[in-house]
Amino acid sequence: MKRVLLLALLATLLLTACQGALLTPGAEDDCPLYALPFPRPEPDYSGKLVRDFAPFQAALDAYTPAQAEARATLVQDKTIPELQALMDDGDLTATDLVVYYLERIHRYDVDKLNAVLELNPAALEIAQALDDERAAGIVRGPMHGIPVLLKDNIATGDAMHTAAGAAVMLPWQPERDAFLVAQLRAAGAIILGKANLSEWANWMDSCMPNGFSTNGGQTQNPYGPYETYGSSSGSAVAVAADLTTVSVGTETQGSIIMPAAINSVVALKTSLGLVSRDHIIPLLPAQDVPGPLGRTVTDVAILLGAMTGVDANDPATTAAAALTGTDFTRFLLPDALAGVRVGVPVWTAALLDEYIDGLEIEDADVLAQLRAIMDANAATQQALAARLTAAGVTVVEFPITDLPEGIPIVDTLTAGYKAAINAFLADLGEAAPVASLAEIIAFNQADLANRAPYGQDHLEASQASDLSGAALESVLAENRATARARIDALFSRYNLDVVAADLGQLYAPAGYPALTVPAGYAADGTPQSLVLVGRYLAEPQLLAVGYAYEQATQARVAPDLDATTAQIEALSVTD
Repeated sequence: MKRVLLLALLATLLLTACQGALLTPGAEDDCPLYALPFPRPEPDYSGKLVRDFAPFQAALDAYTPAQAEARATLVQDKTIPELQALMDDGDLTATDLVVYYLERIHRYDVDKLNAVLELNPAALEIAQALDDERAAGIVRGPMHGIPVLLKDNIATGDAMHTAAGAAVMLPWQPERDAFLVAQLRAAGAIILGKANLSEWANWMDSCMPNGFSTNGGQTQNPYGPYETYGSSSGSAVAVAADLTTVSVGTETQGSIIMPAAINSVVALKTSLGLVSRDHIIPLLPAQDVPGPLGRTVTDVAILLGAMTGVDANDPATTAAAALTGTDFTRFLLPDALAGVRVGVPVWTAALLDEYIDGLEIEDADVLAQLRAIMDANAATQQALAARLTAAGVTVVEFPITDLPEGIPIVDTLTAGYKAAINAFLADLGEAAPVASLAEIIAFNQADLANRAPYGQDHLEASQASDLSGAALESVLAENRATARARIDALFSRYNLDVVAADLGQLYAPAGYPALTVPAGYAADGTPQSLVLVGRYLAEPQLLAVGYAYEQATQARVAPDLDATTAQIEALSVTD
């Protein structure tokens, strides 16, 4: 038994910081799909929606292979400023850009990557209107004519669905845009469509794989046979695969940072209130935040600037008003790093010896494996400190054992989802397709194989929870206060502005921001990332450090989509 526990410890140490759906020991026996290699096949069910290309067929028919190749050479993986320069020079139009992405979605995404759940049938008309504005000398700003994908829990008052990937929500037609969507439209962005997600923001079933939704199918990692994590799986994959310029995801705990990290893109989990939560299907409002994803820190900074604003429908935005309307690209300059101190947790030789001795391991093989892993972890942290220093960052090393302990939030997620979704449906009134969580569960149960092919134990657990009202709010307030106190204590002890560590079980309940930036690839090709965490409204410092690291390392490499989609096409449907 002791050897089994030690091997479990080794396995834990081998895991990256990017964990999605949480599995308990023995879960592979209960959830057979988790034992299968990636890319994961879809279950045999009939609920997946068909992507509709009819509104774009004429444009796609006229788009020749030669044109597609030439346009890819011109725009593939280009940043927002580069695309704007091409449009200003007359070498590209917003309409051209939309067609470019539509063709790539048709070629690489449909029944392959499954990142794009639905396309905006008006995308070409919107692009043409913005092209007409540009021709008339009107450019609204850096987002003018730039396509954006939205996670499927963010409401749009147009022809598209907003369903959080769930069949039960398909009848709902939002009467208006979410506040952040209205901000994006006003900035000249083109809402290209909706991104797939882990259904109900990964609160469906403990056996449901990351990146799966009933409506959208199984999202796959464009880099190969790796996890996608979630719940903003489609938002991350679509950006990584160059199916859109940028995207918007949401996070309750890890749902932006984790999929972005494993799909080698940049993403920002924003401070609570910096971007409005208005008209977004909730999971746990005390922690829910929207955030931008892009291939570069510059693109994330530009998209963030277009989304902020004080919103009467979200009181939390008032507390973040100091950064409303900020041009975040001004922090992507060398002088923005002045005085910024970044903490890097490290294993010293003495700490390693003390830690390993304290485990009292008698098995020589396990001890050797553990020592090798710990030595590798120590070397990785030292290399990170060196890279940050080389990028011009002031690095403060501190013992990794000083990292604060996280806060378990399963109980608050379980109870909070029930309260949040019931309140959300009540606010929709007669427009709501169902009235309560209980009715959602009953709807799924009526055709479980096609509406909830992996089950719905998270929904059922939430329905059974009796933590509510003032008692729930008290626990949430205590979690926030505790999380902030633990992070603040670390920052104060070492006089830090940013810490290079994934404090996901603290920054999320604290309402603090986090940024992830690509950091290269493991020997087996798995994307690696740097995670930076700051205190409330520390987005400027996070972007400054992330940009410096990005520019110094240039670590991101575009995925080989032809190779990856060939792997996916070879899959067979499972029983």
